[in-house]
Amino acid sequence: MDKLPPLTSLAALEAFFRTGSVGGAADLLGRTHSAISKQLHQLQDHSGTELFIRRGLQLELTSDGRLLAETVARSMDEMRRTYTTITGGGRTSVTIAASSTFARQWLIPTIARFNIEYPDIDVLIRVMGARDLRRAEGPVDLVTSWDRLKYLNVEYDQAVSLGDVHMGVVLAPSYPFEMSGKTLTVQTILHRRDAENSWENWSRLSGITVIRERELTFDLSSLAFEAVERGMGATIAPKFLIEKELKSSSLIAPAGFLTFKDGLLIYPAAERPKLSKPARLLRDWMVANAQLDADGFIANAAHQPWPFTSAGVDW
Repeated sequence: MDKLPPLTSLAALEAFFRTGSVGGAADLLGRTHSAISKQLHQLQDHSGTELFIRRGLQLELTSDGRLLAETVARSMDEMRRTYTTITGGGRTSVTIAASSTFARQWLIPTIARFNIEYPDIDVLIRVMGARDLRRAEGPVDLVTSWDRLKYLNVEYDQAVSLGDVHMGVVLAPSYPFEMSGKTLTVQTILHRRDAENSWENWSRLSGITVIRERELTFDLSSLAFEAVERGMGATIAPKFLIEKELKSSSLIAPAGFLTFKDGLLIYPAAERPKLSKPARLLRDWMVANAQLDADGFIANAAHQPWPFTSAGVDW
């Protein structure tokens, strides 16, 4: 029998592959950054080949590393499906894809409320990494989308709206900036990886010119939002993902917000355009019970402390 590396290192590799960063993998697995980094190094040492390459502060997969990661991800998915089949009895499941920040802030509380009414439907949340690696992760039923600046004028088949999305430039109140007419001047702007076009699109739609000295890029929205709150620069964010920070005034929006009508979307995944009955039930329930408020914030019901009985994150 061929020798395998430690299975914990394969789990770390899968989480890194799905999230695109060591920090994201650590969040998914509930481990520390150093523990995940150690497991990835252990895997590379065991393999005897270069699986990772460092570019600046970012760790990336080599071609060999990506080949192994894709194989591990597919195998893990197959094991999960088989395990669900043999242990699930009469239960049904729906898989929904979302970004990690959106899943944590909005989707998990929403699914928890859904499970109060439909406890026999397991909703698995497939976290999309920075480069959306779902192509190697197996099919999902539903996909969520909120970043209308990134996906400007993109239309999705059978998409339904869960409310308007309000997006604007945010920064810490102590962070130096100057707003003069239609010009916003800051020292640093923060990008989310693969959404670098958001600043250009926001500036064009708002008519506001942004002057900055430098730019930084973060893999995840949550990291960019955290960095902004700690005074590292300015970023673009939707109201509903930074509601607490805006209402506590730990973040401010000096140029206001753009409103994207019906901007929060849910739609069938391309690989499963015909929804199953449980997926259709979940979608319709969300349309009826999980709309954003007119002001762009999360509806009050989403904050209720429902138990997280059947919601899960599918790594």
